[in-house]
Amino acid sequence: MGWFSNVCSSVSRAVSSASRSISNAASRAFDVAKETAGKAVSWLAEKADSFVDGVKETWATVKPYVDKIRTGIRIAAGHTQIPWLKAALTALDLGLGALVAFENSPIAKKIEQAIRWAAAMACKWQQKNQGTGQEQAQEEVLDDAALQEARRHQETFRFAERESLSPEAKHNVELAAAINDYEIAKADLNSALSASPVDFEHYLRLRATQKLLAMADKKFRIALSLDELSTDDLFLVRIASDLVKANPELSTLAAERLDRLLSERYGKSLQPFIFEEMVAAWAKRADVLADQWQDLNRSNARDTMLLKRLEVAKRIQEELASEETETLQDLMQSVPQTKLKLDILATKEDDLRRYVGAAEGFLQLLEKSHEQILLEGREYIIDEGAEVGRILIRCSEEDLAFQDLAEDEQALVRAFANIFSQESEKRMKDILEVAA
Repeated sequence: MGWFSNVCSSVSRAVSSASRSISNAASRAFDVAKETAGKAVSWLAEKADSFVDGVKETWATVKPYVDKIRTGIRIAAGHTQIPWLKAALTALDLGLGALVAFENSPIAKKIEQAIRWAAAMACKWQQKNQGTGQEQAQEEVLDDAALQEARRHQETFRFAERESLSPEAKHNVELAAAINDYEIAKADLNSALSASPVDFEHYLRLRATQKLLAMADKKFRIALSLDELSTDDLFLVRIASDLVKANPELSTLAAERLDRLLSERYGKSLQPFIFEEMVAAWAKRADVLADQWQDLNRSNARDTMLLKRLEVAKRIQEELASEETETLQDLMQSVPQTKLKLDILATKEDDLRRYVGAAEGFLQLLEKSHEQILLEGREYIIDEGAEVGRILIRCSEEDLAFQDLAEDEQALVRAFANIFSQESEKRMKDILEVAA
């Protein structure tokens, strides 16, 4: 299993364990279906390169939309006032007082430097938002040297957070760490957006980071006082900074806390929050394949008509002009080749839409409660979703191609996918087109 799959599985087991004692037979069946759906959607992400376009092709499709979604601190690029920044600078100054806990420790100087670094970052934010120029300030990211220094301070903050501090001192240190984490995440994300993800898990981490930063950015812009920035707000920034790393960090406890926060604020638990990006990206890629098929088909239709006209002319005239003969020979080769390309494109689109629809069904199983599904009259999602999930997992375990499945199994997967085709399209628009 991939890194994200392991994290999500740990969270699912913890949630399932907490609710198992109060589950009845129907809800236990629902829990089994959700578990199977979770495994299946994880498999789709992990094995994607073997049955859909690779991540590079998908990335080329979605990158224009992802680039439009702002990734940095929008408040730091404008000239609006940020009421909590002045209080933050005072808090960071008070945070230096927490160093008394480390007065006999060699780490004290490093903590002081880290807090002063965070204060300098906050000062820059404040200065940008006190500007009077007519043009909006350009958003900046840390250069390589500054990023390395920020990473060193990040390690120091992590150490300080593990020490025994008063609640106020701890919050001040967390605030300083969050400011530093935000700058690191913004720089790392900027680099990631300039390159191609190495696999779908990398893409999912990039998009999760982007969404978490957007959530934190929104809170940073609407907070009227420092008291309105909770430890949970600072925690989201920390997770964003950790997820975008080359070697991501997310403990089971942190994942469970993130799962709870996402459910409260985003209305989705961790697993659908992550894997819905895959559905959106694949749905957009399927649309691109459909457009490519349409363009190529129009061209092929013209060539086919010309080929038939020249073939008829040759039968009637027995001999064509040299230019027409050359054209006929070219078309006799190119038209069948283009027809083959059209068939390949159609198959790729059909396959991709099948997996997109199935994954959308799995996400709805993960997103919705048992009661919601019953109220919607969609009980079939539980039974058929679980069966479709088992079929796809078996394809992975036994290395089976879709066409190797029994006809009734293929029909079930297609029918299940078709049910959710329109909803996957809506998810794609909400995540990519609307957000951009």
